[in-house]
Amino acid sequence: MEMSRDELDHFLRHGTFTCKVATVKADGRPHIAPVWFVLDEDTKDIVFTTGHTSLKARNILRDHRVSISVDDQTPLYSFVIIEGIAKISEQPEELLKWATKIAERYMGRNNAEAYGKRNSGKGELLIRVKPSKIFGQKDIAR
Repeated sequence: MEMSRDELDHFLRHGTFTCKVATVKADGRPHIAPVWFVLDEDTKDIVFTTGHTSLKARNILRDHRVSISVDDQTPLYSFVIIEGIAKISEQPEELLKWATKIAERYMGRNNAEAYGKRNSGKGELLIRVKPSKIFGQKDIAR
C-alpha cells in the first residue's frame, strides 16, 4: 500500500533506520553507502554529514544527483525511496546544529553534543538532499 505524505514523514523520522545513499562515480557506476540522517521538518530535505574525502562527498561534488533508500526490515516491511539533488555546506554553525540533531537520533540525548561536535569538525560536510521524487510503501508483506 502506497504511503501518504504524512506517513512518509513519520517513517523518515521513526526510530534509527539508516538511509542508503546512492551517488554516481566518475565512471558512471553507482556507489551506495549507509548514513545516519534526519528529516528537516521545514524543508522536507534529507540531512546527513560526511567527511570531505569520502567517496560519496567526492561523487556529490561532481554530480549532485542522488537516490536514497530507507527500509524497515521487520515484518510487515516498509520502505521509502527518494530521488533528489544534494547540496553541500561547510558552514560551521549549520554543520554543528544538524550533526547534533543526527547524533541525538542515533546516540541519544545524553551523547548528542559529543557526537555532534565530533561529526562537525574540520573536514566534515553537511549534505542536504532536496527530494524531487519520493515514494513509499508500507506493510508490503500483508
